[in-house]
Amino acid sequence: MSKIKIKNFGPVKCGFQSGDGWLDINKVTVFVGNQGSGKSTVAKLISTFTWIEKALVRKDYDLKWLEKKNRFKNQFLAYHRIENYLCSDTIIEYAGDAYSIKYANGLMSITETKNEIYPLPQIMYVPAERNFLTYIKGAKELKLSSEALQEFNTEYYNAQQDMKSVVELPINDTVIEYDKLNDTLNLKGESYKVKLTDASSGFQSFVPLYLVSSYLANSVKSDSECKEPMSSEEKIRFQKEFQEIRDNSNFTEEQKRLAISVLSERYKKQLLLI
Repeated sequence: MSKIKIKNFGPVKCGFQSGDGWLDINKVTVFVGNQGSGKSTVAKLISTFTWIEKALVRKDYDLKWLEKKNRFKNQFLAYHRIENYLCSDTIIEYAGDAYSIKYANGLMSITETKNEIYPLPQIMYVPAERNFLTYIKGAKELKLSSEALQEFNTEYYNAQQDMKSVVELPINDTVIEYDKLNDTLNLKGESYKVKLTDASSGFQSFVPLYLVSSYLANSVKSDSECKEPMSSEEKIRFQKEFQEIRDNSNFTEEQKRLAISVLSERYKKQLLLI
């Protein structure tokens, strides 16, 4: 089980008051609190650290690159637009199944643990602004200022394109169907059919979340059924290609990140099994 400890980061001041400040990250973890009390902030940090841990396990990045000064602030926190939440006395600790990560005094330190079992998770932070996407035609082409919303938008589009038939929703015996010809989602009940844009705000909030969650869950299930683990030669080739990208002085850091992402995607199914 992973856990996180947060002090003096944005709206989170003293942090969790039990367990020496450590908050367990269970399979289902629910945060309840006043508006602006830090619920989304904690969720964003959990998403960030679990993503970093997964990237380390997959060898997408090396420790020295991640530990470089301001990397955590300018790349990972900026992704969620919470980089300005950092204070001079911010302390964030994350203890995962494969790595322990600590941010303090403006620096990040990472330690590998001795746990040999680490099931690679599918990680997705779902932004509250997702309701906006149900109103926009051609949302895939939008240039959104929020990278988290842009990533969710991409998976939302992929989920729609992947729909082979109607999808049953666990609400009021309703289903959702995708009309590819008109590029619209329709909500259907026993005696009605409406466009999602004309449905209640609750459905407009729920449907994108449900479709993306189901799509990613099915992707993980499909990948886990792959029976062809990476061979020794493929492992060596992957590590060599990865290192060539990291050592390429002609690439900017953003170009390196994109190239590593493409490389990892190419070896995706095998990486899930090593």
